[in-house]
Amino acid sequence: MGTLCEALKIDIRKHRLIAFVGAGGKTTLIYELARELRSMGYSVAVTTTTHMGEKGRYGFVPIGVPCGQGKIKGSSPLAPKKLLAEYDVVLTEADGSRRLPFKVPDVHEPVLPEGVHLVVGIAGASAVGGTFAEKCCRYPVACKHFSCEPSEKIELRHLVEALDAPWGQKKGVVCDYRRVIGQGDILSQRVGWTTAKGYAILNS
Repeated sequence: MGTLCEALKIDIRKHRLIAFVGAGGKTTLIYELARELRSMGYSVAVTTTTHMGEKGRYGFVPIGVPCGQGKIKGSSPLAPKKLLAEYDVVLTEADGSRRLPFKVPDVHEPVLPEGVHLVVGIAGASAVGGTFAEKCCRYPVACKHFSCEPSEKIELRHLVEALDAPWGQKKGVVCDYRRVIGQGDILSQRVGWTTAKGYAILNS
């Protein structure tokens, strides 16, 4: 098992502003990566362009505007880029998923920060076996793309397709991109996939 930085092929010389989209482990991945980067000697900021919990982890406090119910919101898509003047790396949660493990974005999503260097698309393995209506955020949008009914069950192929598709987690991405499946330790035997700290990184 390697480090997340190694598995995600993060090069801090060019990947200083990183955004996370999709569902199934974004927040946990952000804080695990933040802790790893800090241990390597980098200063790290955690923030959002949408909403995230105001309570941080491992000593990190997310930067944003309090909006009630224990959450913060981003002030603008430009705000994360401005933090690069103070921090070596800025990790940005750029999508919401209502705590569901799978998501296909709607027309107004995701909210990628301006000047983003790397986007990490995520889907959660725990969605597999559940129905779209139960486990997928924006399931009407997902069912339209997959030509299926809300009562149909999600398969691993759906996650992989959404991670690759320009209408899925790769929507609007014009920079470097990585594909990740949360709860990925159960997929460790998949050929060509790298696992690190419970995540499966699908190699290009």
